[in-house]
Amino acid sequence: MTSYVLTVDEKIMPGKSLLSYLKSLSKTIDYVDIVPQKEYQMNGLDEAIEDIKMGRVTAYENVEEYKKGMRKKFGYV
Repeated sequence: MTSYVLTVDEKIMPGKSLLSYLKSLSKTIDYVDIVPQKEYQMNGLDEAIEDIKMGRVTAYENVEEYKKGMRKKFGYV
């Protein structure tokens, strides 16, 4: 027996339709199991890429500017 993991967006109509179809299969056929998973958690690289896309980054000219920025950010200035 082979297991598959499907990620279905329940917020859109095609996702709702697919999920209702799979649920109907699980009621009639005993070899279809639907197990909800926890919310998707990103790893560090995915978070960093999302930060870049959303513009949540700061660029510094050199290490000294970076140090000044960190002191300012954490209230050491």
